[in-house]
Amino acid sequence: MRKIAYLAVAFAVVTTTSIGTHTALVSAQAAKTQKIAQADAEKKAIEQKAEEQKAAEVKKEEAPKPVMVTVASGDSLSTIATANNTTWVRIFNANESIVNPDIINPGQELRIPAPEEQLADRALPQAPAPAPVATTYRATTQSAKPRAAAASYPVSGNAAKAFIYAKESGNNPNATNPNGCYGIGQDCNGVVRNKCGANYACQDQHFTNYAMGRYGSWEAAYAFWQKNHWW
Repeated sequence: MRKIAYLAVAFAVVTTTSIGTHTALVSAQAAKTQKIAQADAEKKAIEQKAEEQKAAEVKKEEAPKPVMVTVASGDSLSTIATANNTTWVRIFNANESIVNPDIINPGQELRIPAPEEQLADRALPQAPAPAPVATTYRATTQSAKPRAAAASYPVSGNAAKAFIYAKESGNNPNATNPNGCYGIGQDCNGVVRNKCGANYACQDQHFTNYAMGRYGSWEAAYAFWQKNHWW
């Protein structure tokens, strides 16, 4: 009986030892597997980050560089816009260094916006109000205040404008006289050349605003020209 008891105890010890050894091996294998999985995950994360950085660099390299132009003598926003298939308004909106679209200087660097670029509208500088015209009344024997006579002109507004354009430039938007006056209405201050270039519609709007501000109508401008041969 005692021998049998010793054998049973020995068997129990061996069994317990085997189970413990097996458990330790399983735990070690699981830890090794987990470590390998973690290393693989870290490797994949590093590779993914490297690919993302590479893609970002490629995208950055593929992004178009901004188109820059240098203003030359005689340039205007309109001529630069025409040469670059855009408008002077978009160039003005894209360059905050331009304070007045009528004034750009040789050597100034301007960025040409991309066709798909969304630009916020910038406020244009306000034109100065026309100077008030002094009115002189002749003395009368009547005590009542004199009334201004209603103006009467022999031509319509369109005819008056056509007459002035014909006399000033032959209706040629590129006309330049020896004094440097330019355009269909012969602006001598350089505003039309810088603002409109040879754009007829732009020049017409500028000279119409001038006629309205200075004379009140094309008909009155015509009457002034007839008397003074300039306007």
